[in-house]
Order: sequence, then C-alpha cells, then structure tokens
Amino acid sequence: MTVNQSLRVLIVLLLPIYLFGCSDSNDNNDTTVVIPPPPPPPEAPTLYAGAASRSLLPTVSGGRDYLQEAPGWPVAAELDANDPGVFVPVWDQGRVNVGNGNSDGSWVHDDVRATAVALQREEQRAIFITSNTYMHLKADVDEIVRRVQGALPQAWAGAEILVSATHNHHGPETAFGPNAQWYEMAAEQIVAAAIAAVDAVEPVSASVATGHHHYGSVDQRDPRVYDSRLNVLALEAIESGESVAVLVQWNAHPEVTLGWEPPADAFALEEACAIKGWEGGDCTAEDRYFSGDFVSVLEERLKAAHGGEVAFFNGALGVLTGPLHASTWVVDDEHPVGDGKTVPEGAVPLAQCDRSNPFECQSFAKTESTGNELANAVNTLLANAQPLDIASIDIRRQAFYSRVTNLGFRVLAAEGELGWKPMQVFNCSGKPFTDDNCVNAGQDTVADPVLTPLLGYEVAKGDVLKTQVIHVDFGDVGMLFLPGEVPSELVIGLPEDFNTAPPEKYNEQPDEHALGADYVVPGHYLSLVDESITFVVGLGMDEVGYFVPAADYRLQCHALSLSALPGTSCEGLADRGVIESPTWVGGLTCQKVFDDPAFLASLGADGPAVQAVCYYGQMVGAEIEQPAGHYEETNSAGWDLVDDLWAATVQMFEAP
Repeated sequence: MTVNQSLRVLIVLLLPIYLFGCSDSNDNNDTTVVIPPPPPPPEAPTLYAGAASRSLLPTVSGGRDYLQEAPGWPVAAELDANDPGVFVPVWDQGRVNVGNGNSDGSWVHDDVRATAVALQREEQRAIFITSNTYMHLKADVDEIVRRVQGALPQAWAGAEILVSATHNHHGPETAFGPNAQWYEMAAEQIVAAAIAAVDAVEPVSASVATGHHHYGSVDQRDPRVYDSRLNVLALEAIESGESVAVLVQWNAHPEVTLGWEPPADAFALEEACAIKGWEGGDCTAEDRYFSGDFVSVLEERLKAAHGGEVAFFNGALGVLTGPLHASTWVVDDEHPVGDGKTVPEGAVPLAQCDRSNPFECQSFAKTESTGNELANAVNTLLANAQPLDIASIDIRRQAFYSRVTNLGFRVLAAEGELGWKPMQVFNCSGKPFTDDNCVNAGQDTVADPVLTPLLGYEVAKGDVLKTQVIHVDFGDVGMLFLPGEVPSELVIGLPEDFNTAPPEKYNEQPDEHALGADYVVPGHYLSLVDESITFVVGLGMDEVGYFVPAADYRLQCHALSLSALPGTSCEGLADRGVIESPTWVGGLTCQKVFDDPAFLASLGADGPAVQAVCYYGQMVGAEIEQPAGHYEETNSAGWDLVDDLWAATVQMFEAP
C-alpha cells in the first residue's frame, strides 16, 4: 500500500467521526460538529423596468374630456367605419394641423400617445421613448432629451435617452410649421411619461420572439423588397407576473386613411364647416382628424390582453412601405390572414370605393383590421417567446454629416418652418465632412439667384446637416436607431437573384428605375450586427427623410432651374449626353458634378447647367413636377444619405 493509499483509508475511517461527532460516556449531551454549507453562488444582476404613457392630443380647458365621446377602437361594440370622431372646433393651443394631413385638425377619432420604457441593469440605465406622431427632427429631439434629463432623479442622471417617432400621418403636425404651444405641451407630456416610467421601475424578466407579418403593408416603390420581420420584447414584473411593457417593431407607414374623405352623410359635416368657416372644396374632413392609426389599435388590443404599456417602433418603412396599396379583407375562419398578401377566395372587402382593387379601399375598418391582425401576430409570438438574459445595456453612437442637397429643406429652415426648434446646419470645406472642417452656420440665410428674385425666398446658408446612428446591445438582441425612412433592402439586403431575375420580378415600373446590377446599394445593416434579433428603429433621434440610393435618384430637369443660364435647355443637355434624359438627371451624375472637379471640367460649358439642374431638382420636383415614380426624392435631405449612413454605421461597429 502506498502512502497516498494509506491516507485515503485514514480519511475514510475518520470522516464519519468528523461529520457526526463522537460520544463521551461521562456526558449525556452529544456534541455535533457540522460543516456549514458552501455560500450560494452570487445572484445575476437584476433587470429593472418601468413604463408609462401620456396623451399628446391638444387640450380643451386644460383637459381631454372630449375623448369620452371619441369612437376609439371598441372591442365589444361595432365600429362606425366612416365616423371621423368627436368634433372639437377650438383648442387651447390654437389651430393644430395634422401631420402630413390637412390644416386645422378638428376631429378626434382616438388617442395619440407617447410611451416611455425605462430599463436598468446595475449602473446601466436607458429610457426608450416612442411618440405616435409624424416625426421629431434632431433639434427637437435634443430639446426633449434636455428636458427629460433635467427632470430625472439623481440616481438616473446620465441615463441614455433614445427618442423615436412612429411616423403617424394622423397625429398633430411636428415637422412643417408646427404649433409651438402644442409642441411645448407635448414635450412636457413626454417628460412626464419618462419620469413616470423611471418611478415605476421594478424587477422584471424579459422574453423575446421574432417572426414575419405581411398583412396590411407592402413596398410601394421599385424594387419591391419588403422586410416583413416582426420583433417582440416582453417585460414582466417578477413579483406579480404582470406585464410592464411589450415592445413591438414592424415596418409600415401609419397612414391607412391618408387622403380618404369620410362620407359627408356619416356625420354632421355641414354644421362643422359652418362653425369653422370652411366653404366649397374646403368643407371636408379629409385628413382633418386626429388618430393613432393602426398603432393605436395595436396598443388597445395588447393592453386589453396583457395590461401594461405598449411601445411600437417603426422600422424599414422607407421608399415607400405602407398600407395604401395593401389588400385587406374581413378576416374570419373561412378567410384567414394566411400569408397576408393573398386575398382568400370569397373574401369580402372592408369598404367600398371606386378603386380597381376593392380590397385597397380605405376607411377606419381597414385601420382596425390592420391593427387587429398585427396584434394577433404579436400575441402568437408572445405565446412562444423565449427567455432573454439582458446581459448589458451597451450603447454606441456614431455622428456623421451629410449634404442637404434638397433646396426645399433649406428654404423651410430659413423661414423657420422646419420643426419646433431651429434646425442646425453647417458649412463644410473639403470631404469627408468632419468636426474639423464643418462650422455651424447658425440661422444665417443667403439670397438665391433664382428663388429670391422670383419668389422672395432666401435659403439657409448652411448646406450640411449633422445626425447620428445608434446601436443598443442587450446581448443576443439589439436595437439599431436610424435617422430617417430607410428602405428594406438597406436592412435585409437585396434578394440573391436580384441581378439575374427578370426585371418584372421585383419592379412594377421597370422603365422608371435602376435595374439589377445598376441598382447599387453599399450593403445592408443586418450584415453588420452580431446578434440574433435586431429591432431596427426608423426615425430614431431624427428624421432626414427618405433614403434613396444615388443610383436610383432622378431629379427633374425644368426650365426654372436653368433660368439664370439663358440659351440653355434640358433638351440640349440631354442631346449632348451630359444628363440622362430631357426630363431628369441621375443622382450619380449629381454626386460627381459636385464632388469630382475632373468630371465637372469634362462637361465644359455645360458644367454649370448640370449643376443647376441638380441643385434645384428636388425642390422643382416637390413644387412643380417630378420624374414618374420618384416622389420620394422630393422628401429626402440629400442624395448622399445612403452612402453617408452606411459609412457611419460601419465605422460605429468597427470602433473598439
């Protein structure tokens, strides 16, 4: 027997005595020596969350009692599909227009809210705010963030605050000449929601699910590529098991009834017009009602099913994803949603109209159906959601500059009609634009050789904006905040057969757009992330408009653009091959004519004319006419956006 073996035998013989003690014959009391149990492993850091929401509707006598008469989205009662809501002739804040709608919003169909979700893990704290409104421009976001930070308790000082808008086209106007008194009130409501969310934080568990949902939304611009992903994150109180918040991310413009005129026989229109002084064609309720669109339906249905708050984040809704040409129908057991794109045989339209496809007809029934089926899809995902360990709340940002090539934006900035707070624009020397070569131009304006003598407009001196991209890392789940309306192909990528398939597979107007290999994009964002699920958030911390690849940009050539260059015509420029068509110039040409001195020189005497066509093209498209299929360029800050955002996102993820 070896020494080691002898020791093992001794340990075996003595171990029972050590564990259970020994008896002394002269003492009736047994003495037992017990080894204390090992200490429990340290508990994982607890995740805390709280949520709250507040109404953003204008007030009457300081309140919103009128909501008691608004139809809303009833569950038990039948919806009147043509009723624009309760008529409110006067607001405390004065006239409040409808975002991307009509002037003088005067009906309320349902509530429009902002929701805040506060998250804390150890010393990491963040507040996610989503506003069911048209947009919040960067200067306005900065003001909202400043006010939230100023109201936070000391323990939350320095918390990250991330603000986004759903792009609801039926909420109060937030972009083009918004009512400053309303915006002041709305900002305070958002602050109140954020503080209430922080005050309500409690230990929570998290679960996550992802799927696909097509019903009620389609891509309406070539190429037809739709990111149908539906992402859901649920936060439940550990003690009570009740829902704190459900975060939902999907992709669609909330504009189901945009441009639809509620039938005059469905409500007291003539009486309302007499009160408001609307006459003739101005006597209409078209786009004059406030509604949260399908987002409000989603909120109502999920709150009824789970309690807590609902925070909806819109994703790849750009160029141009939405409900206007999506088919919807009366969904029942015989006519289910199915793939969300194919109308079941024998299905019944939700409304009647003179469209060639009756399943596209608009009414509040279509809004309700879109929201109902989105809520049903969310509930299906929640039933199978998987636990999520939010290992961190790590946030990285990358600021970047981009040229404002849309002269219309500079006119609005000069007039003080773009957002609530003044838009910050810059003048930069040399490229790439950086903090070292860009200077804030303040609110300075300059005369324009065409617009000033013709219309009296000056333009903002600054012609470069500054915005940012943000990524939130929860571990295997993340959120990517993008500052505008990004198309699906920039998120999920182009299909594998995009360059080889017949053009008609992905294009309904192949003559109007770049095709196949000519449709150039720098990459897609999901290829950059290192996580299983990414909540892509459009209109995150800013709204710089549509992101259209320069390869598919078309800007109208119009005689107005050349009015300072006598003897020059669009036809002549096209005949000499310096622009692509007598009616338009391409984005790639515009990039080169402003960025490549050698290319500009190669155009000879035509160089200034091509620059003028590019310079005025977006504004001409907005005010006079635009190339067929190219509306979105008129609502984009510039033709460099796609490239600049991609470069910034790559830089952000490559940073240590």
